[in-house]
Amino acid sequence: LDIHALLDYIEILHPLLADPHSKPVGANPTWMGCFTKCTETCERLYFAGVPVWLVRYEDFIP
Repeated sequence: LDIHALLDYIEILHPLLADPHSKPVGANPTWMGCFTKCTETCERLYFAGVPVWLVRYEDFIP
């Protein structure tokens, strides 16, 4: 499984992160995804098609 994850990163994700599209790519349902507190990381992964969840502190939630 580790080699499959590395190949997905090299062949699919890295090119999308290096040269992002102007519109989001459809999420890949076979990827586990990512939790992050960084809005920049969240946006980059979202546009690359990675399932991503933005974790926010309670103070930022209206």
